[in-house]
Amino acid sequence: MIALLGATGYTGKLVAAELDRRRVPHRLGGRSAEKLAALPSDAERFVVDVGEPARLDDFLDGASALISTVGPFVRLGMPAVEAAVRNGVPYVDSTGEQDFVVDVYSRFADAPVPIVPAVAFNFLPGDLAAAVAMADLGSDATEVAVHVEALTIPSRGTARTAVEMTGALSTEAGVRRVPFPDGVRVGLEVPFFCDAPLVRQSGGARVVTTMVLPRPAVPAVRRLSGLLPRLGRVVDRLPEGPPPWLRSRARCRVLAEALGPSGRAAVLCEGRDVYGLTARFLVAAAQNVRGAGAMAPAEALDPEAFLQLVSGDDEHGSFSWRRLSP
Repeated sequence: MIALLGATGYTGKLVAAELDRRRVPHRLGGRSAEKLAALPSDAERFVVDVGEPARLDDFLDGASALISTVGPFVRLGMPAVEAAVRNGVPYVDSTGEQDFVVDVYSRFADAPVPIVPAVAFNFLPGDLAAAVAMADLGSDATEVAVHVEALTIPSRGTARTAVEMTGALSTEAGVRRVPFPDGVRVGLEVPFFCDAPLVRQSGGARVVTTMVLPRPAVPAVRRLSGLLPRLGRVVDRLPEGPPPWLRSRARCRVLAEALGPSGRAAVLCEGRDVYGLTARFLVAAAQNVRGAGAMAPAEALDPEAFLQLVSGDDEHGSFSWRRLSP
């Protein structure tokens, strides 16, 4: 039985629908009994707040895994991780917050169960694809790079996270030429796409992550850090998330490269409806994580087998991956 915490939020509702669709036994947890009752599910409802450790323990009683979608994770996420460790329950979450991921890696390295943050579209495909590319390279990589090109409307939570993290952008951030199969794109080096998980598996190689942008947009994005207070107020007025018809049009590509003396190995992932895919990834990961301690997705999952497992098209999105010729 999988316990889903944050079931009434935007991502949580998509995960609940995915659990229902796959007929996975589960329990829905959230702060509001009224909102829980409104979910179209036959699963057990459980009113729980992350500020109540004993209640979290009761929520996890009998659970085989915990999926957390409670954010912002830096403020609200850690009690769920602590409860999972305390109760010996494997843990995955939807965070995209780099500081939270690093904190989890530091605090729970010796956990008795797998603790795997960042199992969402903005982290997981790049981490797993980079692992496949490094294995394919067949020698020590000197550089591991992940490039993300997204054409999507963010949810309020994703936008809020992005605004909080743009403070890490530098006006001197590097610009790279990114060789996608259909042509070269421009990638702005940013420190918050996959860095923390990738560093764990890079073997000392330089880690580079970029956000692929139209060239004219690069100077404006570099200046975002000066607009943070104003952007924060705008984000708070956004809708909870894009409606299904907009989600279905959202596209994302992730290109992972491993570079070394022997050449280049690369893997391309492509997806439609990144929020639906995040729900797919979270449910599949909760059922398949292995090992113990705080880990990156590529450490807790078999990278190639998992990418294959979550590939395919359905009403919740489409996902595919392939190796690229050198």
